[in-house]
Amino acid sequence: MPNLPPIAFIGGGNMASAMVAGLAAVPNRPKIIVSEPDSAKHAAVIAHGAVTTTDNLAALTIGSLVVLAIKPQMAAQVVPALAAGWRPHHLLVSILAGTSTRKLEGWLPPGARVVRAMPNTPLAIGLGMVGICRGSAATEADLATAESLFAPSGTVLKVTDESRMDAITAVSGSGPAYFFRFAEALVDAAMALGFSRDEAVLLVGRTGSGSWEYLLRSGFDAVRLRQQVTSPGGTTAAALAELEKADFTGIWTRALQAAERRGKELG
Repeated sequence: MPNLPPIAFIGGGNMASAMVAGLAAVPNRPKIIVSEPDSAKHAAVIAHGAVTTTDNLAALTIGSLVVLAIKPQMAAQVVPALAAGWRPHHLLVSILAGTSTRKLEGWLPPGARVVRAMPNTPLAIGLGMVGICRGSAATEADLATAESLFAPSGTVLKVTDESRMDAITAVSGSGPAYFFRFAEALVDAAMALGFSRDEAVLLVGRTGSGSWEYLLRSGFDAVRLRQQVTSPGGTTAAALAELEKADFTGIWTRALQAAERRGKELG
């Protein structure tokens, strides 16, 4: 992995903290400054060797790789204000959902180089999934820099068509919540069968982690593994029949379509 330049995070929330933690472990780790108005969030990044500030423009004087890690609704206020300190050597990597590179470029000086990224929360434990694409002025080298930024904390998928970023957001950016909601529902259903919460969490948790590892080791042959567990007329078949009555695949297709549609609306 190539050495990274000094990095300025604009925003110091959970995702920024996870990225700083991942970068702390890389050889020749870069200098990192995090600009965050809430001083209560400073300790989490200071613990991983970053310095902090509450002044975004001061952060730009230190970091040439600028990571935009604020809430999307704050972008129209924060990004135009960065223009006063923007220089040709700066590269912006934005992790804002639903915010296009074109919009970000419009708030910055002409020729500003922008890479759009969509990470997910497992980045916090080094198991993230990140989609990235480049804006009109960014180069392949800029894309490679962005990939190096995320590589310590996850797997990176590069796409050439930015319109696919809303679909990536729908599948992997929002995806952890779908798994968490499924786990929540299974625990509640197990408790309805008479198990205590601790017993339900044990049963669901170990079944979930074991099944997922089994699926990965199979080469993601989900259909075959499901068929192995499902004996005709058996208990598994009875459960799956209930799911199919509710159009299980259709539910998830519509859910992902809704997420993608909302991403486009935000943009």
